Amino acid sequence: MRIAVGSQNSVKVEAVNQAFGLYFDELELVPVSVDSGVQPFPMSQQETLTGAHNRAQKAWEADTSIDYAVGIEAGVFSIETYFLVQGFAVVRKDDEVGLGCSVAFEVSPNLIAKIDPSSDRSKQTVEQLLGRSNIFHQEGVVGVLTQNQLTRTQILRDAVICALPRFLLPQYFIP
Repeated sequence: MRIAVGSQNSVKVEAVNQAFGLYFDELELVPVSVDSGVQPFPMSQQETLTGAHNRAQKAWEADTSIDYAVGIEAGVFSIETYFLVQGFAVVRKDDEVGLGCSVAFEVSPNLIAKIDPSSDRSKQTVEQLLGRSNIFHQEGVVGVLTQNQLTRTQILRDAVICALPRFLLPQYFIP
């Protein structure tokens, strides 16, 4: 089974590998560099979902020999005075689209105030504030904040798992 992943980020690719590996054998993952069409730090659930949809769509269009395409995007949203980070996964097969999301975890308003959502350089700012390097390709902010009890790979894997029921049990998704 060939699966296009709308990212070359090793964490996202591994999350897809782990999720699909629970249900299918002999996976071939095809990482595809695509533009999410949203700012580097999406600042709402809707913007984050749009980024995941865009990644899945562009990955689907990039390779005609795939069985599935997956787009994953993480972003920030606020509730009252709290800021939370959550990831969305969109799985596509033909004209069918499945949606899943990760757990959400709180981040400091002070951290959010120091980033520019429109700048990819803000990833370096986050890494400096947390005293870690390359965290977006490793344990993620969630890994740092939970002392690796949860990692970016784990929560994004769970988002992909949550997007798969439409394909695994289609009888429950009758139009």
